[in-house]
Amino acid sequence: MSTPPAGCPVSDVDLWSEATLADPFPTYRALRDLGPVVWLERAGMVAFPRFQTVRAVLSDWQRFSSARGVAVGEQANGVLGESILTSDPPVHDRYRKPLMDQLSPNALAPMVPEVEATAVRFAEAVVAAGRFDAVADLARPYSLTVVADLIGLPPEDREPYPPLAERAFNIMGPGDERAADGFAALAELRQRTLGACTAGQLTAGRRAEQLCHMGRMDLVPAYTWPGIDTTVNALGAAVALFTSHPDLWDRVRDDRSLIPSAFNEVLRLHAPVHYFTRVATEAVTIEGVEIAAGSRVLVMYGSANRDERRFDDPDRFDVTRNPTEQLAFGRGVHLCVGITLARIEAHSLLAALADRVERFEPDDAGGEPAWLINNTLHGYEHLPVRAIPA
Repeated sequence: MSTPPAGCPVSDVDLWSEATLADPFPTYRALRDLGPVVWLERAGMVAFPRFQTVRAVLSDWQRFSSARGVAVGEQANGVLGESILTSDPPVHDRYRKPLMDQLSPNALAPMVPEVEATAVRFAEAVVAAGRFDAVADLARPYSLTVVADLIGLPPEDREPYPPLAERAFNIMGPGDERAADGFAALAELRQRTLGACTAGQLTAGRRAEQLCHMGRMDLVPAYTWPGIDTTVNALGAAVALFTSHPDLWDRVRDDRSLIPSAFNEVLRLHAPVHYFTRVATEAVTIEGVEIAAGSRVLVMYGSANRDERRFDDPDRFDVTRNPTEQLAFGRGVHLCVGITLARIEAHSLLAALADRVERFEPDDAGGEPAWLINNTLHGYEHLPVRAIPA
């Protein structure tokens, strides 16, 4: 599709400019105000910014397919090839089932004490340090440790994975300089992951070795790419929100049963991935706008989660809201396969911090917080804070 559908509102906004990526929410609000279907002139595609439409599209893989890729640019869709992210049933089931067998609640239950112990170790370290960067010193190394331990990556070969994964997500946007760098990062990330598998460096009995024994080494990068950085961004956002809302941190410390609700609210406000695309397999009419068969459409998770038509006072952080319907993990057949692991990680770390941190404060000496400029990910790049011990 190269021209807007009849009756479709048009926007000239650049969703991938540095200014928009650093603060996308006013732009998302403007797009939602235009309608449930908006033509993005610069991208040359239709976007869905509202909750109801995004939820419906994510639930309808038959008419909105992932099999032709989920990136904005066609080069990325070609490079990604067929995977759990870029396939539909029944092909999708061949990718999803082996991972679900490893990542279901029952399969992960024996790992929970290990994750909780890792969370305690990192919480104690940042409290002892006093001043720390919530991304570089906490969220990133913690998530990396949990995932790397789970799959059995050698300790001496872990550090490059988060920055490579972060850069690789840039390929999902338009064909800009960030995307070009992302292709190089993705190639190195895959090479490192598969190299560890073939070099016999994996810990026996862990998830990656299990996949290799099944002849599914191709699935191991699903852990090292989307499995780390998305959780990093969510955890960084959680610390930022509790730094600016100490009263809500007090509530969580007083009532640990609020931790799952609080994490859902963090995800609603700051979805780690703000959009993927789908392709319409047939002509579809949404609110009077006809989407032609074969059209690539932008599905805006980050905008949908702040839709005032679905959430009261959507920009407000409320740890009691418990928005279980938020779409940060997706929906339908492509619901994030790592959803249980992400929750175990986050709930464990928040509980460990609640035991040890009375409050978080901005650390002016550490510099200003900075948002990550990434074509797909949303989160902090730097977040200097102080931990006041409990």
